[in-house]
Amino acid sequence: MNMKKIMFIIIYWILSLTWGLLMSITGFIAVIIALLLKGKPHRNGCSLIVEIGENWGGLNLGCFALCGSYYLYNRDWFEKTRRHEFGHSIQNIIFGPFHPFVVGIPSAIRYWYNRLSEKHGKKFPADWYDSIWFEGTATKWGTKIINWLH
Repeated sequence: MNMKKIMFIIIYWILSLTWGLLMSITGFIAVIIALLLKGKPHRNGCSLIVEIGENWGGLNLGCFALCGSYYLYNRDWFEKTRRHEFGHSIQNIIFGPFHPFVVGIPSAIRYWYNRLSEKHGKKFPADWYDSIWFEGTATKWGTKIINWLH
């Protein structure tokens, strides 16, 4: 691994555990609970994602994330979800204690609006979810950084 990647990982963790500490502590607790409930951990960029439950999407909590169980039966969906959630962890180190209000809560509202609307027959275009800045940048940054790290 080259020096730029090592420096990125060090800075990522320093910022996640200082400026982004609020979400990272919440994520640490959630991951411990998920692991106790037999969640399956995976490396996610330079962070950790744990699969738990069924088809429910993903949730970023600082330098940790949770997602539905996709790894074995839908690898493409797992890859897309983990990269997107890692992008939200980058947003956490940028926005720090403001992340829940600027990204986290709006993202959760958008996710549930999408899920509930689709249950009631409404169809969205494939690019709808990423059409708002905080979702689009999460996908873009997470994909770009994970590709760069590996």
